Amino acid sequence: MKNTHPSITIFGLGRMGAQIARRLHKADFAVHAWNRSAEPVTEMKKLGIWATSDLDEAVKMHSQSPRIFWVMLPHAFTEEFIFGKEYLGKYLKKGDIVIDGGNSYYKESVRRGALLAKRGIHFFDSGTSGGVWGEKNGFALMIGGPKAKWPIVEPIFKALSAGDNYAYLGTTGAGHFTKMVHNGIEYGMMEAIGEGYAVLEASPFKLNLADVTRVYQKGSVVRSWLIDLCANIFADEDIKNTSGKIDSNGEAEWTIKTAKEFGIDVRVIEDSLKVRTESVDPKNQQKYSNKIVALLRKQFGGHAIHGGSSKKVKGTSKK
Repeated sequence: MKNTHPSITIFGLGRMGAQIARRLHKADFAVHAWNRSAEPVTEMKKLGIWATSDLDEAVKMHSQSPRIFWVMLPHAFTEEFIFGKEYLGKYLKKGDIVIDGGNSYYKESVRRGALLAKRGIHFFDSGTSGGVWGEKNGFALMIGGPKAKWPIVEPIFKALSAGDNYAYLGTTGAGHFTKMVHNGIEYGMMEAIGEGYAVLEASPFKLNLADVTRVYQKGSVVRSWLIDLCANIFADEDIKNTSGKIDSNGEAEWTIKTAKEFGIDVRVIEDSLKVRTESVDPKNQQKYSNKIVALLRKQFGGHAIHGGSSKKVKGTSKK
């Protein structure tokens, strides 16, 4: 039977927000969705999901108590949206639950949670990982917030996950802190993989890197989802004509900053961020390692690359 779970309103229908809306809808949640631009709204409606570009309408559709609002917006806009008088801020009232599932800096989440708590509003921060594969495979979710309200929202996170790859990790900020470190680790791992494949590609043995990857994928110490995605790269991508310009989202920088505050040495993460910063230089955009990292970002997150073309729109990994 439909709509047996809590009702939830999702604000922001980008790559991640749209996936979250669709996955919850398929799991029989009553989903309402909002997006400023019309195209994602139209796509939601085609799937039978209630959606609008009218913020007032979106909020008023949520009559269940407590009202649960999931914000999935760029971190630069999240503050204004949650607190701004022109956005969600003017509608929030005591007893509401706000979930920030985007990539916010954990100290900002701590501050936002405290400000909302003064108004009797409950705030959860959710580090959300899984990229463009999350809808199909389940997202990894790292959550912080008021423990007393956790039983209310846990069914949402369980449905979004693969079943057990979600966790309540502590007070407000714990979720985004954990996701921040996750992304720092991700930077280091991807750079190591890119550099390793650059060495393999430069070897005198004329190695078939698809074959090498197939061996790495099973039974080896370095087997991982990132290695699985490398198999997609060698099958589907135009590596030669791809630019090695690697964009970054800022979370590795936050991880480095936090590590220095704690007196922790994170030189691998620092160097991986430095590589990305230097990739704006055209001479570095020909580096094979940079091309692999750029294509890995495309494979797991749907991130744009500069130049190149795919044989297929999306990788075919079953992982």
